[in-house]
Amino acid sequence: MKSLICGASLAVLIVAGLISARVDAAADDPASVEVVMKKLFAGKTAPAKSLQAAAKSDSPDWAKVKEVSDLFSKYAPDLGKNDPPKGDKASWAKLTKALTDETKKLASAADKKDSGELKASAKAIGGSCKSCHDAHRPE
Repeated sequence: MKSLICGASLAVLIVAGLISARVDAAADDPASVEVVMKKLFAGKTAPAKSLQAAAKSDSPDWAKVKEVSDLFSKYAPDLGKNDPPKGDKASWAKLTKALTDETKKLASAADKKDSGELKASAKAIGGSCKSCHDAHRPE
């Protein structure tokens, strides 16, 4: 009986370890292009819309800007870790890197509460959409 309990306990530990390893591997996977687009750009309350509104404001809500910046910093780098839905990989790499670089500037603007840098970063992020969609958005 004792060996049966020990064997069952060992089996439970092995299964738990496998599940834990699988969850950790999934956490390292980049978000898909679709997920990034939904998280950052879709809907009336999308972070991108909040960013554009903050950039137009004379006194932005810096806590909201920081929240938006954190979301962009989390999701934008994942775009470049995916294959392009359409088009050339080199172009995809260049455009997604530019977006990721711009999110770093956005984070800096949020940290420094720099309205000028916020406006420039919001404009660059907004402008990156069209060139990327023209080259890589599926029909």
